[in-house]
Amino acid sequence: MGKLKLIIVLAFFIHSFYGYSQEQLGIRMDNYTGMDQAWTNPAFVAASPLTFDIHLVGLGMFVEQNYGFIHNTSILDMKSKTDFVSALDLDGKPVPKGALVGDIYDTPNKKFAKFSGTLTGPSLMIKFGGQHSVGVFTNMRSAFAATKIPAILGYYAYDRQDYLDGFTVTPFKGAGAIWNETGIHYGIDLERSNGSISFGGNLKYNSFLESGFFGLQDELTFTKISKDSLSINYPAVEFGITTGNINHISVDANNKDVSIGNIGPRIYGHGFSADLGASVQIEDNDLEGYRWRAGVSVLDFGMAKLNSYSEFHSSYPIPTDLNLDFNDLQDAKSLNELESKISQAALGDPNASLKATSFKMGLPSAISVQGDYQFIQNVYVGGTIVQPFGLSRYNLTRTSVLAVAPRYESRYFSLTAPVVLRDWKSVRMGLAGRLGFISFGTDNLGSFIRKRDFTGTDFYFAIRLNAINLPNFLSGGGHKRGKKSKLGCYSF
Repeated sequence: MGKLKLIIVLAFFIHSFYGYSQEQLGIRMDNYTGMDQAWTNPAFVAASPLTFDIHLVGLGMFVEQNYGFIHNTSILDMKSKTDFVSALDLDGKPVPKGALVGDIYDTPNKKFAKFSGTLTGPSLMIKFGGQHSVGVFTNMRSAFAATKIPAILGYYAYDRQDYLDGFTVTPFKGAGAIWNETGIHYGIDLERSNGSISFGGNLKYNSFLESGFFGLQDELTFTKISKDSLSINYPAVEFGITTGNINHISVDANNKDVSIGNIGPRIYGHGFSADLGASVQIEDNDLEGYRWRAGVSVLDFGMAKLNSYSEFHSSYPIPTDLNLDFNDLQDAKSLNELESKISQAALGDPNASLKATSFKMGLPSAISVQGDYQFIQNVYVGGTIVQPFGLSRYNLTRTSVLAVAPRYESRYFSLTAPVVLRDWKSVRMGLAGRLGFISFGTDNLGSFIRKRDFTGTDFYFAIRLNAINLPNFLSGGGHKRGKKSKLGCYSF
């Protein structure tokens, strides 16, 4: 049962460290958040009322999965807990006081796990000529998604499977990466008699720090031979991985010892990507600003090649069967040794599985459609659809989103309440706000305040400086912007 406990702890720890909210609806639908709008539609920056924006830092978190959960808790509730135990370790015993209880779902549903992340560094946007926007930005991002994992691979389902009784595993795959992007932005806002049409783009240079993928290409049959071994028939498997750091980690499973050598940031490959967008705004004589706005954008369109300390492995030509002895695999002290043992067992040669010392990875590409309508002054309802697509066999996968978000928005304050449907099956409610230069929020408010089975969470914040009438802000005044007016620089 100790292994189960370790699985749960590691899963939630990894998610908490790398997770990030991809769409950040409470920030990116706001007209006064400058470069933050560029990640939804770069054309919105060109039509922004701001004349400049300095984004100092942004950070967030998004994670969701259906493999395991923590019983009846929330983020705020976790702060008062002092211990973590697994449900199987309890074995019917009372829950220790102040303990969180983790478990793994025993359901017939296919499993998935997703997170994506970024740390937004310094970014700058300047508008000139009344219609042009230019900018530079830096981000550090991470992403991982594994989808369509057969339910039979869940802990309980696999544990119940009888020995020598084969079961079928259907194809599934997963991919993940950590990378830096440095980019430039340009946008143009073209005025029309009743509004404007805007176009914008971000061009990004990507440097990959870590990356990997796994894919089961066809159905296969698992058979449990004993507690420590199994047989796999016709395994059509591919995987790629960067090895610069992993090869410096040595594991002695028998003595429960891990040795870490020279690990640190390493660049394994590069690539380019782009965000492209267009939008239209229609004005109304009864309102300041626009009556409605619509936009469409293509996000993270691009690929990267990993060609330094990178390996692509494949089981092709597919062996008839593969017998794995976990006791033998446990003796492997490094990734290379583990790969060699599996290659020997599957293909009769410890080096046969290595097909190339490079591989390609698609960015988390998506097409997005946005709409925004101002009912009365400062009161809006916005909507967003994000649908991912891939450019290569293995891609960093974005989460599909359908969201509706009513909001109140003024120059110095906004409040947004998004309702988000993720992957067309999971509904969450969020809450976000902006006060002057600071934005913060979550697209999953329930994970913070509602005690229930905890499977993931979401939060984000950003700090920026941009055009603002500081004395008016401190005195509680407002700033009205007329049609096509633009906010100037600091005014004292």
